[in-house]
Amino acid sequence: MAEEIVVQIFWSDSAKKSFQKIIAYLEKEWSEKEAATFVKRVSAMLLTLQKYPDMCRPSTKRKNVRIGILDKHTQLIYHYKPRKKQIEVLLFWGMKQNPSRLKY
Repeated sequence: MAEEIVVQIFWSDSAKKSFQKIIAYLEKEWSEKEAATFVKRVSAMLLTLQKYPDMCRPSTKRKNVRIGILDKHTQLIYHYKPRKKQIEVLLFWGMKQNPSRLKY
């Protein structure tokens, strides 16, 4: 796995909405500390992806889309654009959700 530096990471509207839903759920059902831990985990994953954008498993649905596991409950789905050196965060997906509803 070669080290490539990604210049830009941006988030789709779906990623923003799903991220906010997870944060709201954690704050309501668990605690602000759990929500802050989740935010730190996402930040750490994105920093790692900047250096190793192809480290997560490839999607079987779309080319250059990869799925990373944040924790035992959540996946991060992103599109790596190697020519532009960009990553687009597509979606945060709960592992307990129905996989047939997963669209990215």
